Amino acid sequence: MKFDIRCGALGAGLLVSSLALHARAEPTFPGAIQEAAGIPCTPTCLLCHFTIPGQSTNWKQPFTHAVVANGLKPGEPASLNTVVANLRSKMVDSDGDGKLDVDELAAGTNPNDPAPGAEVCGPQYGCGAHIAPPPPAQRAPIMWWLVTALALAGWVALRRSRRAD
Repeated sequence: MKFDIRCGALGAGLLVSSLALHARAEPTFPGAIQEAAGIPCTPTCLLCHFTIPGQSTNWKQPFTHAVVANGLKPGEPASLNTVVANLRSKMVDSDGDGKLDVDELAAGTNPNDPAPGAEVCGPQYGCGAHIAPPPPAQRAPIMWWLVTALALAGWVALRRSRRAD
């Protein structure tokens, strides 16, 4: 019986750790905001976060607050189309420089920075070139296979121990 409890505890621990792999920035959002706002490049994480890669704890740029207040739905990159429409209709200017956020994005400038010409794109060639990285490898399915195998082994062991009683 001790084996069954340990197996179940291990399976539960692996399940929780596999779910934690999904608690990271959304790799599809930079491309989605580029398309929705007509940005001439794929913006870096710094459009919404304070670091690269973005973390859920540093999602605090001024533009981010405007995006959240105007309809962003976590896990739904398509919601950025609604966000951009709302930002335009409400004439949102996150950095207070007199230019609408959506106009700044379309021009490739940063809606978080009131400095003239503050780029959101950065260099497109040479040593400082920025090309959006591919989405990170999905490791969670491997963990699900492991959790499933351990749960199945625990279930089989439990059935065997009940039959022996």
